[in-house]
Amino acid sequence: GKKILDSEITQVTRTTLTPDIIDKARACDYHAMVIMKQYGAYNSISQMPVVLIPIEFDRDMNLNEHVQSNNSSKHSVVLRTFLTKDFMTGTSAIPGETFPAEMLNKMCETINSEVPGISRILYDLTSKPPATTEWE
Repeated sequence: GKKILDSEITQVTRTTLTPDIIDKARACDYHAMVIMKQYGAYNSISQMPVVLIPIEFDRDMNLNEHVQSNNSSKHSVVLRTFLTKDFMTGTSAIPGETFPAEMLNKMCETINSEVPGISRILYDLTSKPPATTEWE
């Protein structure tokens, strides 16, 4: 796909298990699950972890280090739809094949508009193996 960054990510968003972070993760999960149900894919996708990661992709990496120090405040979200019968092996659900691509687009639009502090939404296509069914 198209390169999304021209520079390295050198900082992460400070994240601790506090009510505001838990609420942000729950809100992302809620919106994704509601949309999956609206598109009739809830029962056909075995599992969909919605993962909050401490990376803000939209920072201006050209600013000097003093200006950007400790300013990272956004998180990104990873969506990983997983298909399996036994949870020992499995594959990723493919947008446009396993479920409507519009469903993924709607998840991204809704999470971006309804959940404050989200930088990017990423889609994980990793199968098991090599990955696990959960995100670790």
